[in-house]
Amino acid sequence: MAFRALRGKINYVSHQKGDPIQYGSERFTYTWQNDGQWTVRSLCEIQSGVVRKRHVIRDVTYSMDKDFNPVDCFVRLHQDGEFLGSGWFRFGDDFAECESVNELDGRIRQRFDLERRAPSFGPHALTCDITHCAKYDHRSGQKIQPATGVLMSSLEHDGCSGPSLSSIDFKIEYAGRESVTVPAGTFDADHYIFHLEGTLPDEHPTEHVWCLPDDFVFVKIMVGGYMNSTFELAELEEGL
Repeated sequence: MAFRALRGKINYVSHQKGDPIQYGSERFTYTWQNDGQWTVRSLCEIQSGVVRKRHVIRDVTYSMDKDFNPVDCFVRLHQDGEFLGSGWFRFGDDFAECESVNELDGRIRQRFDLERRAPSFGPHALTCDITHCAKYDHRSGQKIQPATGVLMSSLEHDGCSGPSLSSIDFKIEYAGRESVTVPAGTFDADHYIFHLEGTLPDEHPTEHVWCLPDDFVFVKIMVGGYMNSTFELAELEEGL
């Protein structure tokens, strides 16, 4: 049966020392099925010294339903060349659960009983960060909207812990549709702002996020503060 697919690459670029320095990358695929479900698969590398003093390799496979609700996710982590942990997450109308193993904590089993379905999930691939925007209600007239009960696989800025379930609240602002030029080309993209102040144990800078309308395909992210980094779409092609 026919399905739609995109594949691409994101470059992680630091501006901390003036001249841009690439310190990581993310290769990804999106697939959309006939039943409306879609899956993001990402392989991420973060070199040591920009976000944290550790080298991170992350494999993520994250699926959502036609309404952009999280369905399930797998996350596997290596830190400095050594296995750190892997975990499987499942989401229902009134629960979220995680089964994982971690070199520091051993076997982890979690279940969160929820009053409503988790609005979105953040397994720390940048392609998955974009999916938080799907729950922004453009019809409400409210420019800055709460994103409450968002679940995460890690509260570390580089996502290098667990994997395990945590919950955060933050705010999303819509800043309009803009023409954005990145190495992959020029795109008409929706611009969102993630207000993350006070949401994590360590202060996280505000994020500016650009994605393709409707499909929520990654285009660009800018993060200021101590990270002072730009994440740009470097390649985008149809197919697997």
